Amino acid sequence: MYYYLNVLLTIVILIIGIGTAFFIDQFSKQLEKFISLKYLSFTIIVILFTLMMGATVMTSSLGGWSIMDTAFISSLCFFALGWLTNISKRAGINQASSTAKFITNNQFKYEYESASATNKSPYFIASLLFLIISWGISFWLAYS
Repeated sequence: MYYYLNVLLTIVILIIGIGTAFFIDQFSKQLEKFISLKYLSFTIIVILFTLMMGATVMTSSLGGWSIMDTAFISSLCFFALGWLTNISKRAGINQASSTAKFITNNQFKYEYESASATNKSPYFIASLLFLIISWGISFWLAYS
């Protein structure tokens, strides 16, 4: 009985953590008006990485699993969500560009497309960093 309760609490914690991460990612767009983009991006990435680590530690302690096994699996989940946010960001840029070109009969002078968008989502960068670090530590511990 406790196992299923722990799994349910784990899922709830991950959903709350993901919701918080997306909120921070969206809130960072509002803060760009006041804080330099370089410092803001670094701060947001550190906050999101810390949230990912906290969610992983809480999940492993609730489920009774080892922290490395939990980090190995949860990093894949976080990375998949980061990848989807990056794709949706590029799709939004493509949609805005296509709409502007359609409305102005292809006279839109500021052409931008998803292929030219080099800014990655802070959530994507944090999830990629978490994936690389957790998998690197896992493989290092497995082979040492």
